[in-house]
Amino acid sequence: MKLQSSILCLSLTLGVPFYSPVYAQTDTVNTYQIPAGELDAVLKAFALASGIEFHLDARLSEGFYSAGLDGQFTPEQGLNTLLTSTGLTAHRQADGSYQITDSTESLTLDTLDVSFSEGEISRDEAGKYAVYDDNRSTVYAGKKEVERYKGKDAADLFKGMPNVYSGDARNGGGIDPNIRGVQGPGRVPVLIDGTEQGLTVWRGYRGVSNRSYIDPNLIGGVQVIKGPNTVANVKTSTGGAVVVNTLSAQDILLPGKDFGGEFLIEGSNNAVAPTLGTLYTGQDYREVDGFPSTPQYPYADPSLWQPMSHNKNNNPFSGDDYAYRLALAKRGESMEWLAAYAYRYKGNYYGGKHDSGFYKSGDSKEAYMTKIDPETLALRHLPGAEIPNTSSETESVLLKSTFLFEGAQQLSLGARYTDAEYGEIMASRSGDLVDGNKMAQWPLSQVRAQAYNLDYHWSPKDPWIDLTAKLWTTYTVSDTNTRGGFPNYANNHDLLPGYSTLLRNTAASNAKDSRIGLNISNTMAFSDTLSMTAAGRYQYREQRSDDTYDANKADGWVHFPQEGTYQEFDASLQATWQPHTQWTLNAGVKFQGFDVKDDFLAARQAEGGDTLFMQQAVSPGLEASYKVRVFLSEAEIQAILDSYRRMLEDFGFPESQILADLAEEEAKLREEGQIEERTQAWLHDGNGKYSRAQNPCDPANGLLPDNYIEGTCRATNQLNTKVNMRPKTHDHGQGWSPFASVAFSPTPQDRIYYRYSQMLRFPSLFESTLSFSALNNAYTSLKPEATVNHELGYIHHFTHGDLKLAYFHHLTENVIERDDMLRFSNIDSQTLAGLELQANYDDGDWFADLNGAYMLTNKVCDESSVVTRYRPDEPEYYRNCLFGGFPGGYLESQVPPAWSTSLQLGHRFFNRQLEAGIKGAYLAKAKSDEVVQRDDTLTFDAFANYQLSRHIALEVVGTNLTDVYHIDPLVRSSVPAPGRTIKLMLKAKF
Repeated sequence: MKLQSSILCLSLTLGVPFYSPVYAQTDTVNTYQIPAGELDAVLKAFALASGIEFHLDARLSEGFYSAGLDGQFTPEQGLNTLLTSTGLTAHRQADGSYQITDSTESLTLDTLDVSFSEGEISRDEAGKYAVYDDNRSTVYAGKKEVERYKGKDAADLFKGMPNVYSGDARNGGGIDPNIRGVQGPGRVPVLIDGTEQGLTVWRGYRGVSNRSYIDPNLIGGVQVIKGPNTVANVKTSTGGAVVVNTLSAQDILLPGKDFGGEFLIEGSNNAVAPTLGTLYTGQDYREVDGFPSTPQYPYADPSLWQPMSHNKNNNPFSGDDYAYRLALAKRGESMEWLAAYAYRYKGNYYGGKHDSGFYKSGDSKEAYMTKIDPETLALRHLPGAEIPNTSSETESVLLKSTFLFEGAQQLSLGARYTDAEYGEIMASRSGDLVDGNKMAQWPLSQVRAQAYNLDYHWSPKDPWIDLTAKLWTTYTVSDTNTRGGFPNYANNHDLLPGYSTLLRNTAASNAKDSRIGLNISNTMAFSDTLSMTAAGRYQYREQRSDDTYDANKADGWVHFPQEGTYQEFDASLQATWQPHTQWTLNAGVKFQGFDVKDDFLAARQAEGGDTLFMQQAVSPGLEASYKVRVFLSEAEIQAILDSYRRMLEDFGFPESQILADLAEEEAKLREEGQIEERTQAWLHDGNGKYSRAQNPCDPANGLLPDNYIEGTCRATNQLNTKVNMRPKTHDHGQGWSPFASVAFSPTPQDRIYYRYSQMLRFPSLFESTLSFSALNNAYTSLKPEATVNHELGYIHHFTHGDLKLAYFHHLTENVIERDDMLRFSNIDSQTLAGLELQANYDDGDWFADLNGAYMLTNKVCDESSVVTRYRPDEPEYYRNCLFGGFPGGYLESQVPPAWSTSLQLGHRFFNRQLEAGIKGAYLAKAKSDEVVQRDDTLTFDAFANYQLSRHIALEVVGTNLTDVYHIDPLVRSSVPAPGRTIKLMLKAKF
C-alpha cells in the first residue's frame, strides 16, 4: 500500500488525530464508499470524507482490519459502524470532536491542538511501504513474519525473499547474506541496531563464511537493501546491506497501555538431542581404544563417530526444540524503555524423506575437498535421518531506552548480549562417512557477542537541521571448529622435535573481534523541493586470538592465528530535487578509504628467525613444455641403428631377428623421426597475470616450432628462477564513487525509476592477513573492487495492493578471488544481471504475496585464470569468461538459483481473529555448467494464527510440509536442509 506523502497525525506518544478543517454536522446524512483495509487507513479516509475530527492512540488500531463503509450514514453512525467489533468506542467531546478509546479501559485524552505534521507510522509499516515507495530495491520482513518463519536456523529469515539467500545456512549458526549473487567479507554488511559484528570464518578448502550472529527472538524487523546504495545512517556496500532492528516498546505494549509485557513460548518437533563426541586432550593416542594408528589423519576417530537417529519424534513438546521470550516495556511522556530475555534450545534436526533420487545418484564417497558433492549427499546423510552438527542453544538479553528532550531532541541507548552454542564441523570434513551409518558429531562451537549503541537525533523547526548521530561498539568472542585440524589429533611418534603422541584439539579456533564506530548525518531542506544530506562514517576494528603459534610444534592442518587492525571511513553528499510533482532527481558522491595491518605477521617479522614470515618465494613465470618431431640425418640414423644392434646382440637375439628389428626401426626413424621434449618460458606481467597473446601453448600465437606435436604443450610448472620477497604487513587506499537516480510518476499510481551507482569495496581484514589456503598475492597489493550498478524499476499501486518490477545489471571489476594456488588476487570482472518481481494484495479478508527472481547472467571473467588452467584444444573452457566462477575459488559456491519464486495466499476469518495461509517456494535446479549441482526444490509452508483474546494468541506453523529432501542454495558444507517441522507458539500480552 502506498504511503501518502503526508498524513494528518500527532506523535504516537500523545495519540493520532484524524482531522478535517471544518467540524461536520453530526446529523447530516452522507453517502460513503470507503474500501476495506487496515482500520487506521479506513478511519483516515472516513475522517476526510465526513469532515469530523477525532483522536486515537495509534496503538489501539494496530492490527485491526475494517470491511470499509458503503451506504448512507451520519458521521456519528458511520464512525460507530466502523468501530463495531473492534473493542473501541467513540466519545463526542464538547468541542464537537471525538475521542476513541478502548471500551475496556478508562482512558480520557485532553482535547489536542491538531496541525499538519510528518506521518508517524510503525517500524514495520515503514519497512513495507519502502518496498514500493523507495526508488531502490528492498525487501522487508516485520516482527510477525520473523516470528512465524524463523525456522530451524537464523538463515531461514531470508526464505522467500527474491534473490536473497544465506551461505552455508545449516552449519555454524550465523547468517552470511547473498544478495543478487554478491556475497563475502565486506560486500553485504549486516547491521543490527546500526552495529556491525560480521566475522569471517575460515571453512577450510571450501572458502570462508562471513557470519553475523543474531538471535531471531530479538528481531523486530529485517530490511534488505539490494545493490550499492548510499543511504544515510546505513552502511552499505557493493552487494547492499541487511538492516536488522531489534524489538521496541511498540512491539510489546498493548494498545492504550503505557506499561506491559509479552511472553512467548514455542515448541517444535523434528529435533533430537545430539550425542556429542569425546575429547581426549592430554592422553596418549596409543592408550585410547580404537584410535587410528595414523593420528595425524584421524578421519575415523571413533570417539567422534555417532550413529544417526532415524526415530523422528513428531511431538512439538518433546523438549528437543523449544524457545521462550519475556519482554517488558514502559512508555512515558518523555521516555520509554524495554528489557527482553530470550532462550532457545534446538537439537540436531532430521532431513527430509522424499524426492532424494538426485542426491544419491553418485558414488558413496565425497570426492572433492574444495566443494560439496550433492549427488552423493543422500548416501551419507540418509533421507529422514538425524543430521549431525545442526544443534544450537542460545541465550540473549536486550536492553533499550529512549529519552525525549526539549528542542526536538531524542537520545537512545541500547545494549545486547548473546551467548550461543552451535553445532559445527569444518566444511571440508562434513561429508566424511564410516560404516554402520555413523557420522562425525564434533564438539559444539561457542559465540559470545555483545553490542552497545548511543543514538542522538535533533530535528528542530529549522529546515537546515535534521541531525542524526550514532556511537556504537561491539565485542565478540568466538570459539569455533574452524582452525583446520581435528578435535583429537596427535603425531604418530615422538622422536622428532615438535612431535608428540599426546592428543590435542587442533580444530578449535579462538577469535576476539572488537569494533567501535561513529556515524553522523544531517539533512538540510533548502526549499520544499530541494534538500541535501551530508553524512560521514568511521569504524575501527581489531581482531585478536588466543590461538598460539609455535614453529617447532608439528600441528598440521591448522591455519595461523589471524590478528590485525582495520580502519575504514566514508563521507558522502547527496541532493534530492523535485522540480515537478511527477519528477524526482537524486545525485551525489561518496569518498571511501581504508587502512589495514597484519599484526600477527608484523610481530613474527619483528621477532625474526622464522624464514616463513621473512621471505616469500616468487617466480617470474611458468615453464611450458611440449614435444616436437625431429627428422635425423643419415649419420644420426646409422648411429642409432648401430647402438640398437649392439643391444640386441648383447641379449643374444639371432641374426635374422636382429636384421628384421633393425629394418623396422630404420623405417620408423625415416618416416616418423624422433620425439623430443622442449621447454619455453612464459613470463607474467610482473603482477602475476598471464595473457593469452603470450601463451606459448596457443598455436594462434606462432610461438611453437613447425615440428610441434599438437596437443602436447603444457604450462604447469613454475620457472626455477625465483626471487625472495618480504611479505607485506600493511595496506591502504581510497577513492571516489558517484551515484544518481531519476524517478517519473506519469500517474499517481505509477512510477518508473532509474538508478546508477558506483561503489568501492576494499580488501577485508581476512583478505589482508595471513592464513592457510588463503594467501596474499606475492607480486602486488590487492586492488579495491569497483562496482557499477544499473537498476530500472516500475511500480504500480492498486487499491488493495502493489506491484514492482526491477531489472538490474551489476558489474564488478578487480574482483578479489582465491585462485587455483589458494592465493588471493584480483580477477578481471564479474557481471550479474537479472529481473525481479514483488507484488502484494490485501483487502482485509484475503491477502497474498508474490515474489520472483530470474538471473539473466552470472559471468566471471579472467584471462589469466583461463589461459593457465585450460588448453587451447579445450574450446568449451578456453574462453575468458565462465559461468559462476573458476574451480577452487570462492565465487563458484555463491551462485544463486537461475530462477526462484514464492507465493503466499491467506484469509482472515471470524472478524479477523483467525488468520491462515499457505506459502509455496520454488528454486530452480543448478545449470549444467555450475560447479556445484543442485536439484530443483518445491516446498510448502502453512500457518494459522488465532487471536483467543486481546491478550492471548495461538499460532501453529508447518514448514516443508511435503518433507522434501533438499539442500539450500550456496552451501559449502555437506548438510541437507530440515525436513517437515511443526511449531506451536503461544503469545501472551499483559
